Amino acid sequence: MTQSPTVPGRTEGREPSRHHPVEWVRSHLTRRRGVPAPDGVPEGANDVLERLATLPLSVWSYRFDDESVRHLGPMAQDFASTFGLGSSDRSIAQVDANGVCMASVQALYRRLVVVEGELERLRESSGPAESE
Repeated sequence: MTQSPTVPGRTEGREPSRHHPVEWVRSHLTRRRGVPAPDGVPEGANDVLERLATLPLSVWSYRFDDESVRHLGPMAQDFASTFGLGSSDRSIAQVDANGVCMASVQALYRRLVVVEGELERLRESSGPAESE
């Protein structure tokens, strides 16, 4: 392993796995099963945001929860077919859900900056605001 040139104290390369061998088998099996999406994996934050806007959300309870416990979110099958992320269409990995949220926030931020710029230009072109 070598010292990272960009992050002090971080090394590059991988250390040997210290996990139980069964974890390797599980990891090896899940790595082989990518989830296909009709439109492929998103190409950028705007693409993620557009796809997120079409993702159906549902309210449900797990079988092991009390009937009064409700959850809100996408079904794993819908998430997998919309984004093409993850190793299964039976669950949503937190890293994928977080990535979709972060990319969407970035896309919304960029759009907001453009709108704020346009608003500022409109205010400047209309002259000083009249006070009552």
